[in-house]
Order: sequence, then structure tokens, then C-alpha cells
Amino acid sequence: MIIQAHSEMGEVTNNQQGAREIWEMVVRAPQIALDARPGQFVHIRCDAGYNPLLRRPMSIGTVKNDQLTLIYALHGVGTRMLSKLKPGDNIDLIGPLGSGFTQPDPAVTAIFVAGGIGIVPILFLYDTLPANTTAHFILGVRSIEYMPISEKDVAQRNIQISTDDGSIGLHGNVIQLLERIVGESAGKSIMIYGCGPGPMLVALKEFCLYHSLPAEISLEVPMGCGVGACQSCAVVRSDGKGYYLVCRDGPAFPIEKIEIYRA
Repeated sequence: MIIQAHSEMGEVTNNQQGAREIWEMVVRAPQIALDARPGQFVHIRCDAGYNPLLRRPMSIGTVKNDQLTLIYALHGVGTRMLSKLKPGDNIDLIGPLGSGFTQPDPAVTAIFVAGGIGIVPILFLYDTLPANTTAHFILGVRSIEYMPISEKDVAQRNIQISTDDGSIGLHGNVIQLLERIVGESAGKSIMIYGCGPGPMLVALKEFCLYHSLPAEISLEVPMGCGVGACQSCAVVRSDGKGYYLVCRDGPAFPIEKIEIYRA
């Protein structure tokens, strides 16, 4: 199903720092909220002027009624401008854009693998699961300081956590948690969904191919136009037949169809 994107002036209803260098913004955008699907994104104009010139793509997180939750890390001038917005301020959005995740089959055990703020599209997908779906949710972060969601959100979704420094959860990485869950799910049909930094996705692809497990991942890459015109978000196809555009053909892809790089 093709969803028509909207150009909408949203209203910021909340915008606050949730962790070190990580902010959470809630935006009232009725048209986009109505049509958004897990894995899609919005393209945001950071300022009314021309610095920065380009919009910023952000995955759509939880959707409640007419409001979207966007979680973002402070990377540069654009995101720092966004962090200054207050409740009642307007924000220029285009969305929903891109091709999202396929909905998990309730007969399959779904495993959600997130790294850092890559949790955002995974949250949306998890929250739309049919009630009878068997699901496991794991999240890897550098340390407790960089937790992208609250303890309440972690508890509500029964998220298992790994940290690089052992400050919370498993002292290790998400692939170690994934190995444990897959081992406990032996004999069951499994579908994996992931989003996170390059090194995590490389490891996830290697794991899935080795164990012959199907998976879809959402890619987070810089974009210019967000609609496939500038071709700045190309990703190489695994079959050697050129490339896909993340903004148009993704951001969600079957993991075996694309080449993933650590950078």
C-alpha cells in the first residue's frame, strides 16, 4: 500500500533531554500520525532560515492519537537547533516517508534487536504487534548514561539490555543476548527485526546468515531530499545489480539484500 506523504506544520508538545546527548520530542501532527507505519520516517526542517539548508530525517517512534515521538542524538547544528524548541513551537515536517517493516506473523517468534537510538523504529513496530505475538526485545547501549528510553518504557516492554561497560544489564553486546534467545527458541520459527549502528548491523547480518534466520533491518543514513531525487542515500545491493535508495526503497530492507558497512 502506498501512503501519500504530507507536508505538515506540527506543534511541539514536549521536547526534553532524556539521556546524555539524547533528546525526546513529541510533536502533534495529525495527518502524519494517521498514516505512519513502523519503519517510516519524517523529514524535518530544523530552522526557518537556510542554515542548515537540508532537512534532517528521523525515524517515527511511538504514535499515540495525533502525536509522534521522535528520539534524536545531538550530532550537529541541526539537531542542536531542534533541542531548543519549546512546547507550542511549530516544526515543519514532511512524512510519512519511505518503506517500513513488514508486520510480524503472529505464528512466528519475533525478536527485536536495537542499538542506541536505533530503538526508535523498533519501538513503533513492537507497539503495533497483535496481542498474541511471541516477542523478545533487546537493546544495546554504550552505558546507562546513553539509555535512549526511560526505565518505565524498558519495564513496560520487558526489554533486555546489554552495555559496553556493564553499567546496566549484560556486560557485552546485543548479539550475545540474541544468541541466548535464539538458543532458547530452538525449533520455533523466528523473524528478526533490527536497527542500530553499522558495526551492530554487520554482526547481526553475519549471525542471521550463519543461522539461516530471516531478518529485516532499518538503515539510518544521511539524506538530502528524502524522496529519491538526489540519490545521496544509496546502499549497495547484495546481488551486484546496482543500488537501492534508503529513502525510497527503505529504510527497511531484508537483511540479505543489502551490503552493510561498519562506518
